[in-house]
Amino acid sequence: MFLRALTAAFALCLAPSAQAQDVPEVETTDLGDGVYMLATHVAGNVAVITGEDGVWMIDTQMGHIAPALDEAQKAVSDGADVRLVLNTHLHGDHVLGNAYFAERGALIMAHASVRERLMNPSPSAVTGTTPEPLSGGFLPVIGIPGDSEITLNGHTARIHYTPDAHTDGDLWVHFVEADVIHAGDLLFSGMYPFIDLDNGGTVDGMIAGMQAIAGAAGPDTRIIPGHGGLSTREDVLASIAMLTAARDAVAALAAEGHSLDAVQAANPLAPFHDDWNWRFITTDRMTAILYRDATR
Repeated sequence: MFLRALTAAFALCLAPSAQAQDVPEVETTDLGDGVYMLATHVAGNVAVITGEDGVWMIDTQMGHIAPALDEAQKAVSDGADVRLVLNTHLHGDHVLGNAYFAERGALIMAHASVRERLMNPSPSAVTGTTPEPLSGGFLPVIGIPGDSEITLNGHTARIHYTPDAHTDGDLWVHFVEADVIHAGDLLFSGMYPFIDLDNGGTVDGMIAGMQAIAGAAGPDTRIIPGHGGLSTREDVLASIAMLTAARDAVAALAAEGHSLDAVQAANPLAPFHDDWNWRFITTDRMTAILYRDATR
């Protein structure tokens, strides 16, 4: 019940109606070689890859922000339309802009599980103010079953699937020549992560996903997180260390038979609070996620 209330709260804060009169500024960071990071700090970070093959966008934020994203990408692509979209996973702050770009000719792809998840969302799926089914242009039309590779605009893009991590349909992308990784929500950089247990996520899978990203990254790799600022391999390693230690601390108390209330009162995540606590995933909420994962 706690996680269902939590995801419902997240849905509300990301809902188009809640933000309809407040379209945020889009910040564009040039990562070189035609690769850009677009950030608004209210939804999942976007990557844009430009070139003669057309514009590729990774994640689309939300419907009311999509025109601003389009304007920002057109500013770096000589006015080109987005040709291809990849959703890193199912959550609304990464997919609710899909229809805007699909209406303008973009092809939408995601992990093979995402289309079905969006058409038949779980009670806690984050797809808007309520977990209502999506249809039409919101839905991916290409399902990626696992690891894949695309060559586009002179980039070798290695698409990796991490099962049972943030959700059960997480993809991350490594642009080899540009030395850039889009991590999707496998990385909440410098903050506690949301692990969607109701949509196939697990704590161990989340850690494994970050370990895979760290293994692919070098010391100079630029990493676009799902949330947070442009990051490095060291930021990923810091998140791994925090989540591993937090998992172990909560699991030890759960194994002793303590209730969630008792574990939260004991505050085993106190060492992490000052550096990792944030508005959505507070220390209490992170504790609850870890406790539920350890006891199910």
